[in-house]
Amino acid sequence: MFSMEADASKLKSQNLTEIELSSTNNIRLLKVAMAFGSNASGKTNLIRAFWTLINYIARKPKVNDRIWMYEPFLFDKESSKSNSEFEVVFIGPQNVKYIYQVVFNQKQIEFETLNYYPSGKITNLFTRSSKNDTDSNIHVGILGPSLSKKDKEINVFNNQLLLSKFGDDEPLEELTNVFLYFKKYEIINATNTKQRLDIERQVSAEVFNDISLMNKLNSLIRFADTKLKGFQVHNIKDEKISANIQNSLKEKLVANPYIVFGQHPIFNNSVDTGELHSLSFADESTGTQVLYAIGGKILMTLQNGGILIVDELDTSLHPFLTRMIILMFQSKSLNPKNAQLIFTSHDMTLLDRDLIRRDQVWIAEKNETGTSDMFSLQDFDGVREETPFDKWYLAGKFGGLPSIKSIDSMFDNESSSK
Repeated sequence: MFSMEADASKLKSQNLTEIELSSTNNIRLLKVAMAFGSNASGKTNLIRAFWTLINYIARKPKVNDRIWMYEPFLFDKESSKSNSEFEVVFIGPQNVKYIYQVVFNQKQIEFETLNYYPSGKITNLFTRSSKNDTDSNIHVGILGPSLSKKDKEINVFNNQLLLSKFGDDEPLEELTNVFLYFKKYEIINATNTKQRLDIERQVSAEVFNDISLMNKLNSLIRFADTKLKGFQVHNIKDEKISANIQNSLKEKLVANPYIVFGQHPIFNNSVDTGELHSLSFADESTGTQVLYAIGGKILMTLQNGGILIVDELDTSLHPFLTRMIILMFQSKSLNPKNAQLIFTSHDMTLLDRDLIRRDQVWIAEKNETGTSDMFSLQDFDGVREETPFDKWYLAGKFGGLPSIKSIDSMFDNESSSK
């Protein structure tokens, strides 16, 4: 089970934060966790699980729609027809511990409950149940005894989550705050160009209206040695620049009125003239575009708090930049609200014992039957904080490496079949 809870080690205390719970106990949480593994090992499924649940909470399906988050393991006869289950344990509003559980299949939500620990003792906030009529597509949500509307039953369609009802339909502070907690998750697939463009639009809208955020992102881009002096964001609806844009470009920017330009120094005989040339971000390198989009989301997360989850964080980024991002989250001054970063990677230079703790590294591995498991380095015997994580990983001591045979035998079966 994937966890951001830190182990008992007192080393690298800057890598974690200790939260005083509303009950008597405190909890130590990691600021950064990373998952490694070979291609198709299942590490991306960790990100998909977060994305699927959070999007299903935020977007209610229509009545009688199939439950699209149901994706059973198809390579086993029993599991291909079994229910799927999510369980999320998290520290929510007012530093209270919550446990949210949901069990479902393609047709309906079979079970759903939300519990919390306001004073160290488990208390139910709601549980759903189906009506006696097995053909009914309506389930009933029963609110817990601690809520102001405890005697009220709430109807919910059998393919919809009860938690989703408290976003707009049934606002109730104690539950709406939990709904809003999940909506604060930011989940990014760094290899998805369409999503990256959408993130660029979101970042541009934010920095256009927040000069402090713009200055920070400019500093990040300069610090990353992109050779840019910075960038500028224009809104074609508000600025004179719109008159200089061709009609074809205007049509493309209907959904995104923001245009970003990189600011490049102009030289004369290798001497900086002090002048700048504006280059459309569409003509910048992919690495610069990724840094702008993901860097903007990183700064917004550090500024507002929350959880940022990125699949393939190192895509198009130099290893030094990925390392810099980790250091930003582990910095007390740059991360005052204790935002958290979860990501997958193939960059083994990050397995640096001077940078991370053993409980920050997770290994995904797929067995012969096609099922995946995830292990933290703290689960392996003999692993200490002084262990050279990268060397042990490359030596196969943690698994998570592709099993590649001699390349000379790659096409043996093809040759023998002729």
